[in-house]
Amino acid sequence: MELSSSNLLTVLTLASGSERNFEQQNAEGQLKKWEVSPGYHYLLQEIYLKTEVPLQIRWLAIICFKNGIDKYWRSSRQYAISKDEKVQIRARVFYLLHEQNNQLTVQNAHSVSKIARFDFPSEWPTLFDDIAKHLDEFVFKSNDHISTNNLLIILNRIIKNVSMVRIGRARHAMQSKAPIIVTILIKLYQKFFSNWTQNLDLSSMELCYLCLKNLRRIIPEGFEQPHKNQDVSEFLGTTVDHLQLLINEHDKYSSDLLERYVKCYSKLYVTIINNNPTSFVLLPSSQKILTTFLSLLEQRAEYIYNSSEENDFWEILALKGFIILKKIMAYIYRKGAITLKQRNDKVEVNHAINKLTTDFFTADLIQRLCDLVINWYLRLKPSDLEGWLLEPEEWVNEELSTSWEYQIRPCAENFYQDIIRYFSDSLTDFIINKISNGLVQNDSVDRILMKDAILCTFQLSSSTISNNVNFDNLLHEVFIPEGIKNDLVENKILKRRICLIIGEWVSVQCSRESRVDIYKLLLNFLQPSNPINDKVVKIASIQTLRSVVDDWDFNKHDFQPFLNEFVRLLLNLLNEMKLTESKLYIFNTLAVLIERCNPLVDYQTLIDILVIIPKYWESSSVSNEPIIKNSLLRVLKSLTISLNENSPETHSISIPLISSCCSESSDLHSLLSEDGFDLWLALLKYCPQSQLGNEQIMKLFELIPNGLMNSTEILPTILSILRSYSLYAPELFSNKTSLELFAVLAGYLPKMRDDVFSIFVSLLDILLLENSSNESFINNFLTSGLFNAMVNYVFDESQSIVLCTKIYLVLSRLAKSSPEVFFKILEIASIDVNKFFKIWLEYYNNNGNPRNKKVNLMALLALVSYGIPKNISVALEISAEVVKRTFFFLEEINENNDGSCDAYNSDFTYEDIDDYAYLDPDIKPHGERIRYRQLLEKMDPVYKTNLKEFLKETMIQLKTQLSGSDFDQLMSLNDTYTLDRLQALS
Repeated sequence: MELSSSNLLTVLTLASGSERNFEQQNAEGQLKKWEVSPGYHYLLQEIYLKTEVPLQIRWLAIICFKNGIDKYWRSSRQYAISKDEKVQIRARVFYLLHEQNNQLTVQNAHSVSKIARFDFPSEWPTLFDDIAKHLDEFVFKSNDHISTNNLLIILNRIIKNVSMVRIGRARHAMQSKAPIIVTILIKLYQKFFSNWTQNLDLSSMELCYLCLKNLRRIIPEGFEQPHKNQDVSEFLGTTVDHLQLLINEHDKYSSDLLERYVKCYSKLYVTIINNNPTSFVLLPSSQKILTTFLSLLEQRAEYIYNSSEENDFWEILALKGFIILKKIMAYIYRKGAITLKQRNDKVEVNHAINKLTTDFFTADLIQRLCDLVINWYLRLKPSDLEGWLLEPEEWVNEELSTSWEYQIRPCAENFYQDIIRYFSDSLTDFIINKISNGLVQNDSVDRILMKDAILCTFQLSSSTISNNVNFDNLLHEVFIPEGIKNDLVENKILKRRICLIIGEWVSVQCSRESRVDIYKLLLNFLQPSNPINDKVVKIASIQTLRSVVDDWDFNKHDFQPFLNEFVRLLLNLLNEMKLTESKLYIFNTLAVLIERCNPLVDYQTLIDILVIIPKYWESSSVSNEPIIKNSLLRVLKSLTISLNENSPETHSISIPLISSCCSESSDLHSLLSEDGFDLWLALLKYCPQSQLGNEQIMKLFELIPNGLMNSTEILPTILSILRSYSLYAPELFSNKTSLELFAVLAGYLPKMRDDVFSIFVSLLDILLLENSSNESFINNFLTSGLFNAMVNYVFDESQSIVLCTKIYLVLSRLAKSSPEVFFKILEIASIDVNKFFKIWLEYYNNNGNPRNKKVNLMALLALVSYGIPKNISVALEISAEVVKRTFFFLEEINENNDGSCDAYNSDFTYEDIDDYAYLDPDIKPHGERIRYRQLLEKMDPVYKTNLKEFLKETMIQLKTQLSGSDFDQLMSLNDTYTLDRLQALS
């Protein structure tokens, strides 16, 4: 069908039908074909501009038009809209200003703003001039509210889109036009504000809000220094007066729209502060703005405290007030530190800071703010107590997950932490006195709530006042006695607070003896027999227990007497808690506890934890809760590690879960595969020698190729699993699967991150130690392209020399084991051998330890010994240098007769085999460590070959195989030092 206006209208009519049928599908297909045809988008615009066309057809036309702008407006796109068609479209973008359907207006605004984003200023330099012309007309045409409304909606979208541009001329060009637009918007704003406040005219109120919304965007984005523009500066002064008017007359003008006004003013101030705090402070109205929000926080404190409404208007304003004050305090504290785009000179910054510190943030005001926060905003509200009583789990979980920017008490806590940090000199003594004098008797709920608020300041001040208080004394004299009181049900409020204090202070200041008393206190809080220990107290105790156990200074031997009791209580609590989040805290705490107390958790306790995992995995209540399954996998991993040689106890559970989570065809893969791979790695590492050859574990290997190719975000874990298999079942690397794996690794190698590279090197080091004489393995190694990739890596001058030496280290294993095969591989792979050996010798001294140097030297000597009799020229060329470096090395180290020495027993290629866990004498070596040690002892020539004797044998072999003249020629290549050493050697 030919594209024309009438044909397009017909097809749009069919496509917009309410019933799904064959004709509608054909129409949609035709629209899809036409969208790449010249003139299509111009005709779409023509149709939606016609008000006589039915609304549903215009709606579909504008949606197709908007989507087409996204896809085809950029000139670099295939089937891009032509330049001429763009000109025609831009010429009509303001034709729809009289549109009465708001949804069409919004869609049109999206389309126009997209065009502006692409074309302004290069193709559409008059954009803001055109808008200013229309707006200027509306200043004097008060009755054309529809056109005014529509243009303001379009302008808002344009400003939003253009201000997002960070590269190019668009943002700067908008800033050059901003004064024109802002001047007109301010006139419109003042006109409409006067109308609606005097006459309560809803239409004027809506238009005024749209003006404000535009100004809220363009002032911060269009002016780098708003305080230097008179119109902007005067307007911001006006907004404060209007804000105060609307706050004072809130009940008179009460409406959602009015509340949006007030929020818009506060957003304007916050954005200016974010963009340029210096400019904000230097505004004549800045102190008035700060005073307004401070007064709001003080005057509405009691109302906000007693309010139980969500998204309460006054609470939202209070949040903005705290955020504004918080940002201004940070500005003072950081001495006016500014971003690159803010070009305030030092004089202005100093003037702004001086203005704040002398005129606003006085010592009296800072203490007043502290009192205000403590008395009203840190206290638990009546609605909090009601939530605690009726739905304790829901309440505490919300407390633990709430973002401080959206809830008043968390925001106040965050604000308090800033004020005590920024003004510590003037507040430390004030707060300590407040704490000392405020711990009154628990004879009423109000007193308990006030005490809780005061203790909250102690919790939040840990990093600031720790040098001025003795936490251990307070723990024994105040917190523990307070925690064991059971005379009032309301004491649970203080029990929770004590948990929060301990969780905050234990990593800052807490003695080893005090930690033992904390364990006893937490056990008390978790006892089911005490009715005051409700769910909130127990969840707080669980969270605190995790913090204490996971702390750097945790001593597992001190904790051991309490260990089994804590585990028993945690397992019992799983039955008591109903919500997923609550169970999650328990599982996460169990996982940390098992890990940090390894190996002190006794066998039966570990088995008791293990047996609950299938129940909660399969439980219908959590079958659709992957977050619980993630946590269960982490617990299972910790159990596997702690059981160590008994880890096969977990296999019947672990192996099916690994198979399910790590298989790409599984529904669980996307959410659980990362923890599944971690569990798989632990299972392999801690698998004892008795379980070598387990068919189920071997079968899991089939999942590796997909994981290696598609789970690149956890590539270190996948490669570690491969490395574990290289020790667990090296025969798996001689089949077709290994060919696929090596090909993938060859592709990754050029751009490997350092953490992945170290695992890759240790994997290849192990495999080449085991398989250098395995023909199938060598064929896979070469055919996959991995050998060539490794050689190309060392040839690439942009790669790190240290990393290149590790490649040579790995290749040394193959060269030492089979020099004949090595030279053949170099020949088959068409490697430039002269360049290869030149770089090898050049990089040799960058090896970081004696062990690696010996591996290199033995390989080079083996290649020389084989290559010279075979007339391989490069072997002869490098021989003198190799022998000389061997003698240098022998002077550095002192091998025993077997060829070993202490210097070879550290800095293994498998770097993390000696991680921190093995520094703990309580922890037995895991299966993988045993396997690696056995491999080195059995197959690594570093420990079995005396290098001096190896060199001697090499020279004897060469003398035997070469004629007298050839050997003399070989000797003539050596310098005097080497010849003397060779003479001594014989």
